[in-house]
Amino acid sequence: MNIHGFLKYQFNHFILRRRWILPIPVGLCLGYWAQKVIQSAVSSYAPASQGNALEAFIWAFGKPEIVYFVVSVLWIFLISDLTPEGSFGQQIILRLGSRSTWWMGKVLFVLLSTFAYALVLMTSFFIPVLSKYPFSETWSTASLNSSGINLGYSTMNSSPLQAFWNILLFLLIGWFAIGLLVQIINLIFKQRWAGFLSGIIIIICSMLGAIDGGPIGGNGITSFFLLQNHLEFTPLWVPERVIPEIYSWIFWAVWVLVCLVTGFIISRRTNFYAVKQEEG
Repeated sequence: MNIHGFLKYQFNHFILRRRWILPIPVGLCLGYWAQKVIQSAVSSYAPASQGNALEAFIWAFGKPEIVYFVVSVLWIFLISDLTPEGSFGQQIILRLGSRSTWWMGKVLFVLLSTFAYALVLMTSFFIPVLSKYPFSETWSTASLNSSGINLGYSTMNSSPLQAFWNILLFLLIGWFAIGLLVQIINLIFKQRWAGFLSGIIIIICSMLGAIDGGPIGGNGITSFFLLQNHLEFTPLWVPERVIPEIYSWIFWAVWVLVCLVTGFIISRRTNFYAVKQEEG
C-alpha cells in the first residue's frame, strides 16, 4: 500500500461517518443567527443600506464563544479518534512498511480533514446568509457604526474580503495544529479519549487569559504564548490585535514543526501491535 491508498482508506473509515454530518446543522444554525444579527443591525442603524454576507461571517467567526466553544470543540470531536490504530489499522501499518510513512499519512489526513471540515461548515453557514445578503467588498453603514455590528479591528484595517481570508486562514492553520496535537496525545496515552479530553481542556483554557491574571490577552511576553491571540484573528470588538500577525504565523509554524518531529519519534518507538483498541 502507498500513501495515496492509505489516505483513501482513512477517508472511507473516518470521514464517511454520521458524525461528519454535524458541521451541516451547526453551520446552518450559525448562518441563520449571523443573518439575524446583520438584519437587526441594518434595520436599527442603517435601514437604507444593504447588509453584507462577509460581515455575517466576520461577526460569527470573530466571536470568541463561537470560535472556541462551538466550531473548535466540534472539530476536536471529529478528529479525536484518528489514532491510535485499531486491529485493522495495525495491518495497514504492516502493508505500508514504514512507521514514518504511516505518520506522514496521518499528518496529511489531518490537513485534508481540516479543509473538508472548513468547506462543509462554511458552505452550510453561507446558505442562510446568502439567501438574505450578497457578497460585497465594501463595508456596510451598519458595520462602520460602533453601535451597529461593531466589527472593530477588521473594519479599520482591511476590506471585508481581506478580513474573511485573515479569519479563515488563522482558523485553518490553528485547527490543523490542534488536530496534530490531539493525535500526539492519543499516541502517548494509547487511548482515543485522551486527545479529545486534552483538546477540550486546551480550548477552555484558551479563554482564561494568563494564569497570573491581568488582561485577557495577556501582558508582555506572555501574550505571545496564549492560544487565544493566535486562533482567532481578533475578537469582534477589539480595535487592534494584541500581537502582530507575523508572530501568530511563527507560533503556528513552530507548533506544527514540533508536532511533526514528535510524531515521527513516537511512531518509531511505539509498539502499535501492543495497543488494544477496539474499532470505533
